[in-house]
Amino acid sequence: MRGDWQILQCILKGFSWQRLKKLIIKDNSSHKPSTLEEQIEQAKRAWQLAQEQMQWADKDLLEAAILNTTACERRYIALLQQAKIQGCQAWDDSRLQNSLGS
Repeated sequence: MRGDWQILQCILKGFSWQRLKKLIIKDNSSHKPSTLEEQIEQAKRAWQLAQEQMQWADKDLLEAAILNTTACERRYIALLQQAKIQGCQAWDDSRLQNSLGS
């Protein structure tokens, strides 16, 4: 909230791009770093959004939409591979064994 007020003051009084940039970067640095799981979810949502945007892109923007979709897909896959290397999994082995044994 305090950061929003500072940004508003910057815009209303003595506007400068440099000052605004410093306020925004300073404000964003206070957020906690994302976990790998959060990054994977964000990448998945970005990829799904890019796929939806490709559906309605006109011929002038189609190439950009394709590139964006490909980039989002590759980031999502890279994060999934990183999670696999770290030994993360999306299921509980004990519950899987119980359902397979039944």
